[in-house]
Amino acid sequence: MIEESKLRVPGEFDVVACDLPDFVGDWRRMQYGDPDDERIALLRDEFALDEVIAGCGSEFGALLALKRWVRSRWDHGWSYSYRTVEDALDILREAARGEQFNCGHYATVFVGCATALGLPARRVGLGLADCSFPRGHDVGNVGHCVPEAWSNEHRKWVVLDPDVNLHYERAGVPLSALEVHDAWLGGEAEEVVAVPDEPAFVVPAGDTVAILGDLFPECRGFDDEAVRLKFERFSRRDVMDYYARVRINGWEWVDERRPPTFVRHFAPAGHARFTSYRPDMYWSLNAVRIGAEPSWDDEGASLRITLEHCMPWFDRYEARVDGGAWRQCDESFDWPMREGVNVLECRAVNRRARPGIVSRIEVAYARPVW
Repeated sequence: MIEESKLRVPGEFDVVACDLPDFVGDWRRMQYGDPDDERIALLRDEFALDEVIAGCGSEFGALLALKRWVRSRWDHGWSYSYRTVEDALDILREAARGEQFNCGHYATVFVGCATALGLPARRVGLGLADCSFPRGHDVGNVGHCVPEAWSNEHRKWVVLDPDVNLHYERAGVPLSALEVHDAWLGGEAEEVVAVPDEPAFVVPAGDTVAILGDLFPECRGFDDEAVRLKFERFSRRDVMDYYARVRINGWEWVDERRPPTFVRHFAPAGHARFTSYRPDMYWSLNAVRIGAEPSWDDEGASLRITLEHCMPWFDRYEARVDGGAWRQCDESFDWPMREGVNVLECRAVNRRARPGIVSRIEVAYARPVW
């Protein structure tokens, strides 16, 4: 009986190498916007966003170019248009008329433009460690807002600050907001390099300071010198101390170093869910998970491949065999085995024709010899 069973075995399937990206958390927990939305499409065309990233040698280079471009549209400040702008398109149009906006507006514009280009991004809220009531000596400067973008190149979320116009690296790897948080509170800030870009941050002065007092009663009486001193404190540690508190997609990160607070800037902090579980805030994107099941018949052996993705704006799967051309494929297909090492690469592609991370598996196959 055993010998008869052996004769039915098609041969040896051995995985000799693989590169399968992380597939962590639930990527569906966030709304990523829609690149095909009418206003997003108008944003992309009116401001020639494809030209902003044209010629960049890598996806991460494109993200840096977008950060640089968003920073260049206006200097940090305040505007009566705060009351009327609703999205990135509104803000950019007002900025073109000379209006100035703050960190939250920079983040909104970056996320909107990234969405228009098919690059997933999100807003991240930050706060100083001790920003509960009373903090009168620092009113108006207790929090910050930055965008994070998903980097296929680095297989992670990366914080990009278009307001201060910098990003952070550790050992040459760009960091997420929570990684900056960990370094700052873990006493390892000296290992983090803040990478500045041009144009540099400009301290608000002049008419925009008067508008600040009109918009926020607690800031009435501020003059150029008072604002300058506050922004000196803001930038003295490359803004890393603002990463003490991190909020993403309705979740606030808490741990033994930073329990939650419920009052900020003399007002209730608003609803938040608390978590110490990283996948609640940091999930994988743009990856493909591969499943495989062997099968065989008189014509030979094969692996039945099944694919699963975690890509916003998913359009199609693509696969290539043994380094050949990329071809569209179904979520399930047969991969014929030949003698020797067989190489399969799979990826997802979104509606803006941006491919995700490549999953790769190498299978050595040998026919039985009896």
